[in-house]
Amino acid sequence: MTPELRIPSAAAVLAPLAYALPPVLGEPVECDTRALGAWAGLYGLSIHARPQRLAARVLPGNELLARWVTWQLAYDDWCDEGSGSRDTTVLDQMQGRLRDAARTGRATDEPLVAAFGDLWRVTAPDMSPAWEQRFAARMEAQAQACRMQAVNRSIGRVPSAGEYPSLRRDVFAGPGAEIVEGCLRIEVPGRLHATPPWRTLVEAVVDVTAWCNDVASLGKERGDPHNYLRVAASRIGVPAPAEWVADRIVERAEDLTDAAKALPETYAEHGVPDDVEKVAAALFGAPRAYLEWLLESPRYQ
Repeated sequence: MTPELRIPSAAAVLAPLAYALPPVLGEPVECDTRALGAWAGLYGLSIHARPQRLAARVLPGNELLARWVTWQLAYDDWCDEGSGSRDTTVLDQMQGRLRDAARTGRATDEPLVAAFGDLWRVTAPDMSPAWEQRFAARMEAQAQACRMQAVNRSIGRVPSAGEYPSLRRDVFAGPGAEIVEGCLRIEVPGRLHATPPWRTLVEAVVDVTAWCNDVASLGKERGDPHNYLRVAASRIGVPAPAEWVADRIVERAEDLTDAAKALPETYAEHGVPDDVEKVAAALFGAPRAYLEWLLESPRYQ
């Protein structure tokens, strides 16, 4: 563990940033919280963090997204604080079980794996093999980044300023964009994924969201080296790391807006179906949705 770093309240840093982030998709519409709680209870998962509130802002009324968010929060906790947080072998074993659940659909008593298998069975049948391959590649990139984090934790190493953004992006993103596609039943064509505006959109969404999370989770992490504020303080020597990270969030939000402005021309150039804009709009509003959820969820308070 690295020495404890103290900052002004997370809310004081994060609340002003809302004005720099794009608005959410529409009015939040929650799914049935009781139904979500019943589903989560089948797998020993918790909805104490109010995942339905986050999902309601990203895709109003979408129960499948609320379930995915519930699972992702539990998986994130397992990777950061569970048995795999410092053991690459345990991480590899978990990744293998998740792949097996997606490939074979076999039942298991392991809560995280069983919940993932259930979500996969509901989400994947309507999606193409290309989408499944992208999903699997994102999961593997996330697992590889989690392995690097486990090694860093075991030796108490804070990532360098150069390596942290991409490491954090892979850990935090996972197959998030693919999950949004799956919940909407809309696939983003491969020809669009390769364009600079779409890549920037997806990466900037993750960066802004992850760095907001770093501000909110600093106290909860108890010295974990994987936080942009700790990188700023110990690797760059920034005297006011919270304010520095807030400035980086604003700058990255500008990249997000620039990418969104460039997308209509990119759609026309590559003959992209009109419904793909629904995916882009949900992603575009995700950082603001996440920030608002951070400020109200008990997860980091």
